[in-house]
Amino acid sequence: MTRIFGIGWAKTGTTTLGSCFKILGFNHQSKDWGLVKDLGKGDLSRIMALAKEKETFEDWPWIILYKELDKAFPDSRFILTKRKTENWISSYRNMLAKRSDTSEKSAKLNEIRRILYGLPFPEVTESQLVERYEKHNAEVARYFHDRPKDILIVDWEQGDGWAELCEFLGRDIPAEPFPHVNRGKYTEKSSIPRLANVVKNLLG
Repeated sequence: MTRIFGIGWAKTGTTTLGSCFKILGFNHQSKDWGLVKDLGKGDLSRIMALAKEKETFEDWPWIILYKELDKAFPDSRFILTKRKTENWISSYRNMLAKRSDTSEKSAKLNEIRRILYGLPFPEVTESQLVERYEKHNAEVARYFHDRPKDILIVDWEQGDGWAELCEFLGRDIPAEPFPHVNRGKYTEKSSIPRLANVVKNLLG
């Protein structure tokens, strides 16, 4: 069984990719927050056990384990969803601005993010987030530089869709429209709160 891992950073259309996998009939696994503490401890046993059971994957913790997954499942293929950096950080700010978590929930989420991002949430800065996002994309590109058949890089905002995805997966294009899922609703850029203020407000 060839496994397909979506390894695009959060807020790059990972939910859309997951919907595509489901439409195409794959046995799919999305994010699992319950595995994050295992990742923090360096214990990949449950993660690898789950990876043996499914065909396709996207979101956390799969995003940052592409090297380990590639070694464990050498016939796997990978999909990097990405978008322009300015669009990505705007989407991230927009996500935080819409959240209304309690302080307890925010604390738990920030603990998860510290593990996954390797950044000092909630005191993280916008520049740190941008650097982490761009670093991930660059590292993936370098890792698969000599293996173009094993990696697909797509940007849904730039018009990529069923054609690129199905060609890579060797599947027929379905009759169903391409599922642009979880699109954000944005205010003008000037009115989007700065990240530090948003996090401060979330934490009370």
